[in-house]
Amino acid sequence: MPQSHRSSAVQLHHDAIFLELKSAHRFYTYSHDPAMSVTALFLLFSLGIAMTVQDCSRPLGGPNMDIKGDDITLDSFPDGAKVTFVCDVGYRSAGGSPSVTCTAGKWSDLRMTCESYNCGPAEEVTNGQIDYPTGTEFGAEAVVICNTGYKPVGQGRYICGDQGWMGRLKTCEVTTCSPPPAVPNATFSPSKEFYEYRDVIHYSCLKDLVLGGSNSLTCSENGTFIPDPPTCTSVLCKDPESPERNTEWAGGARPPYKHKSTVTLKCKSGYTMNGSAIVTCEINNQWNPPLPVCERVVSPSTPTTTTTTSRPTKTPKDDASDVPRTLGIVFGVLISVAVITICGCYCFGVPACIKRKRGKRGSPVCPTILDVKP
Repeated sequence: MPQSHRSSAVQLHHDAIFLELKSAHRFYTYSHDPAMSVTALFLLFSLGIAMTVQDCSRPLGGPNMDIKGDDITLDSFPDGAKVTFVCDVGYRSAGGSPSVTCTAGKWSDLRMTCESYNCGPAEEVTNGQIDYPTGTEFGAEAVVICNTGYKPVGQGRYICGDQGWMGRLKTCEVTTCSPPPAVPNATFSPSKEFYEYRDVIHYSCLKDLVLGGSNSLTCSENGTFIPDPPTCTSVLCKDPESPERNTEWAGGARPPYKHKSTVTLKCKSGYTMNGSAIVTCEINNQWNPPLPVCERVVSPSTPTTTTTTSRPTKTPKDDASDVPRTLGIVFGVLISVAVITICGCYCFGVPACIKRKRGKRGSPVCPTILDVKP
């Protein structure tokens, strides 16, 4: 520490003795009664001569702070001097005394600490959110992110300053679309001056025209209508009957064949179909699926073959199965004979009728042949 020694003097004034000590920043005066002993006066004078005053050099502050006011320009401070610190821009006191005092060439302890200024969350944004890429402390920027279908409106930046958020926060406004494109031979509805995000329009074609594509378009988030607008065209398919394909009309629509007309085809006699018999007229003026083709039927040639058969060997089971068949044959023959006999008796007079006589009980009955006259 630098030391400063100034002048000292002893003066006699009336009945008192004055001792004066001067330093750079202090002035000390001591008076004494003349009756004081010579020894005491000598000691006092020696003490004044030896007395020194120590100054303090420039104090050092903590992180993110500096000396306040004009004291920042001084390099040394006298004993008893008081210096106050202040936090740098973007920082604020976290507590503790900001001042120190010079005593006997030493500064008292500095209690204050400085922390970065934190602005905290910014105000809410309708139809959007706020993002903090670098946080919410001093110097950080708040970025507005709008919801889908909305766009940020406003200029400038929103920055965290030492007094809070500074600037003007952007707002989120709904995305709008220009009127939809006009389609030849078509109309759309509803018709408005402008359309907002998610608004839908519908196209319709004039009479006898077919709409190709989507009939509905939607105002998208980027301010355009999607998907692409449709087309309105006249659809007419050619006659599906074709001599070259050997096909004929079998049912369904009749000419003219317009969009979605459906026809059923058949082949000429002696032909077989290759493809689908049912076709539909599509928007590209073509039949779908493609028209079938009928091909002539070719009879396969009969190959000459020799067949050798062998009589199977009968088993007892086969013989048993022949018994009912044999009985049926015999029974049929007997019935046939009876019918013929009866017819012969009554129709042709054949002497074949038999008269039965009753015999006595227990005696046999014998037939008698009668002569039948014509």
